[in-house]
Amino acid sequence: MTDRRKPSAHPARGTSGAPTPKRRLHLVILVRSFGFPHGMANTNRVRLLGRALAQRDVEVTVLCSRVSEKPGSVRNTRVRGVADGISFRYTAGTTVRPDSFIWRRIREARGYVGTLLALAHLKAASKLDCVYLWSGAMSWQVGPWLLVRYLNTLRVPVIVELNERPWAPPAWPRVIAKRLSFLDGVSGVVAISSWLAEWAAGEARRLGRQVSILNLPIVVDVAESAPSDGPHADQTLVYAASPGYDAALAFILTAMQEVWRRHPECKLIVTGGDRAPSRVPADSTRDDPGPSDERVIRVGYVDRDSLLHLFAQASALLIPLFDDDRSRARFPSKIGEYLAAARPVVTTRVGEIERFLQDGETAYVANPGAAAEYAHKIIEVLDDPAAATAVGRAGLTVAMSTFHYSLYGAKLRKFVESLSESRQ
Repeated sequence: MTDRRKPSAHPARGTSGAPTPKRRLHLVILVRSFGFPHGMANTNRVRLLGRALAQRDVEVTVLCSRVSEKPGSVRNTRVRGVADGISFRYTAGTTVRPDSFIWRRIREARGYVGTLLALAHLKAASKLDCVYLWSGAMSWQVGPWLLVRYLNTLRVPVIVELNERPWAPPAWPRVIAKRLSFLDGVSGVVAISSWLAEWAAGEARRLGRQVSILNLPIVVDVAESAPSDGPHADQTLVYAASPGYDAALAFILTAMQEVWRRHPECKLIVTGGDRAPSRVPADSTRDDPGPSDERVIRVGYVDRDSLLHLFAQASALLIPLFDDDRSRARFPSKIGEYLAAARPVVTTRVGEIERFLQDGETAYVANPGAAAEYAHKIIEVLDDPAAATAVGRAGLTVAMSTFHYSLYGAKLRKFVESLSESRQ
């Protein structure tokens, strides 16, 4: 008799009756302008997304095509190794930048060729399902563009990380603009903000391209921080500065003039920049704006453990954003680290801030560009430490429920898998 039973709707099973496991995926993350495994915001995002994927049975390899360290300030010393379950390799054969201009170009060429050879080897070994390209989007660059062309010939889908305002393409004819677009040859985009996700969707439409887009916000390892019940230092504010954002420090220093009228003993600690600790000099320059004041302390570069310790002891953690496309597009990762420290964050309502944080409940939020209002938010924190501590704890809850890296492992794996399968 013919068996007329309908096919089973259950997952495919092997001979043992157990569900067929998902195939192991192999992802390469290509980085060009920063180091691994030690570094700042981009490095930490690579590390956390890579760890989230590794926990979802994805074999992640980080290839650094350029050297990242300057002589005298070397944090990454190993040319290859494993960190957090992620294999990494500097294809230039060293992590340190040569002093000679000629040798720098030679090292750069060696790293580029080494990257091409490594990708070809992984592809031949069936260990290259997708490439996650971490390249700056602030300007068009021939290196990444050629790299995408090469991966297209290998039939490997390419995902690009989009975490800064994209470059504005010239008004060229459509046929030329399409070939020189940030999205040319790209299969998927991971956007750190809704603004960037919308930009990518619009750019794809403009070019007539099919591009998958995943809006994946900032991520943080909540367990890495050690939240405290309250500040251990009397009236200490912390601003973790980043290169190229001197306007934010100048804005904070303007606001501090008002804060000091009410709380003259309050100190502002600014991290980032040079390793050597220093105070704001009397003859401040554009690279170090602000008046000479012993209450403003530049501690320079501090290691990660010390930085997280500073966050946990602060009365408040500062990060103003501005009413411009640059701030609307970006979503600073340090906000996640601030929130994980369970200390009150003082910021401005730009971009993703209002999407995730509420003024007076999970953070203190002022209008952008209003230094006096920003100062009053800081004063609120200093006037009522108990209420500020409650806001900080609520911010920690947001970090745990919304930004913890492991929340996004399954979603990112599914995104990578879909692109890999569609290309196959």
